Amino acid sequence: MTQTPKISRRSQVTRGKTSIIIANVLLALIFLMPLYWTFISSLKDKVEIYAAPPTLVPQAASWDNYVRLFTTLNGAMVGYLRNSLVVDGCTIVAVAVISTLAGFAFSRLELFAKKLWMALILFTMMVPFQALMVPLYNTMSQLKLLNSLACMVLIYTTYQTPFCVYMMKNSFDMIPKAMQEAAHLDGAGSFDIFRRIYLPLAMPGLVTAIVYTAYTTWNDYLIALTFGGTNWKTFNVGIADLALQPESVLDWGAMTAGSIVSLLPIMILFLCLQKYFVKGMMSGAVK
Repeated sequence: MTQTPKISRRSQVTRGKTSIIIANVLLALIFLMPLYWTFISSLKDKVEIYAAPPTLVPQAASWDNYVRLFTTLNGAMVGYLRNSLVVDGCTIVAVAVISTLAGFAFSRLELFAKKLWMALILFTMMVPFQALMVPLYNTMSQLKLLNSLACMVLIYTTYQTPFCVYMMKNSFDMIPKAMQEAAHLDGAGSFDIFRRIYLPLAMPGLVTAIVYTAYTTWNDYLIALTFGGTNWKTFNVGIADLALQPESVLDWGAMTAGSIVSLLPIMILFLCLQKYFVKGMMSGAVK
């Protein structure tokens, strides 16, 4: 008689956990359904894409849409993909270097009006890009940087750096100062302390900043369309060009293939750095 309530409570807990698991699985399926539909559409031919009712599994799956994606427009999509990789890579390097050094300075060095400068950096995050697009365009035009790699990298770096500096500052703040004092007693200089102690311990925050920069830069459309011109069209702009074709020649197969290709670099980067990314979001972005 005395064990019945315990068994009942245990069964209730088990049913509750099962309900949570089922609910999470259903939510995951709902969120993954658009991705699955895009992927299977990229494997269908033109007839099957427009078939009614639609098929959930391709009847004759093939990679022809991917081949056509990179051969259409005289192979321009290959160049657009290369442009995206170059712009994204240069932006990641620039943001990582600047945000790491600035975050360390704001966290550990004695600077004049440090809190004021940090507040000004955070204030720039509140200014929408649309409000500065016209004066920024005029400035880049006067500097003769329009339609160039330097123009896009500068703009992306400017808008990604403030948040990454804040993230890196919090990452360095969570490292005990006692380690710095012990290193000073051993005769280590500021640069050696930064390179050998702080940078390895702040690696989760740095990885988080890298993933954030890669994701936001890769998925951008407005900046690439406005400042990239014809010389530095990115992959997303190229996919939009395919979508702007007349309805009679609109190739949904190639477009869905392009959508899947555009997802792969960020997905691979996130999967490779997932452990550091989650840890960095918990320790670096939240103080």
